[in-house]
Amino acid sequence: FPNVRLERIDPGVLDRVVSGVDWGWWPDPWACNRVGYDARNRVLYVFGEARRHRTPNRETAQILRDMTEPGELIVADSAERKSIADYRAAGLNCRGAKKGPGSVGYSVKWLQSLAAIVIDPEACPEAAREFAAWRYRDGALPETENHHIDAVRYATGYLWRRGG
Repeated sequence: FPNVRLERIDPGVLDRVVSGVDWGWWPDPWACNRVGYDARNRVLYVFGEARRHRTPNRETAQILRDMTEPGELIVADSAERKSIADYRAAGLNCRGAKKGPGSVGYSVKWLQSLAAIVIDPEACPEAAREFAAWRYRDGALPETENHHIDAVRYATGYLWRRGG
């Protein structure tokens, strides 16, 4: 991602904020990121992060309640319908990400096409690390060390699916 910039972000200036969740337990982590998008300038802001291992849904739901605004949309990996239902039962506005053939590649290309992906390195050290280290491997998309990248992809699906 040559368009990544590491800068401090004031989330108070962002209009539309969405959170993304990539499920995990062990060895893969549960990962969450909050993002905001400036459509006029085609800049994505990544300013909130949480990451846990071996943490049940009721505890990660509390983490989300503490870090998000009431009613904020949370888009999670749709592979875990029970976990999405757990979050909804906990009062969170959670829905599954829409996935399909080619969606990973298309979302990565959309992220790469942005004018900038600004990541707050203090608030989101793991996202900053993943985005900075991410490289194609043998011409293919890597399947490891991408948990926060996936969380950001899920959070932004409503944008890249409609050409936003």
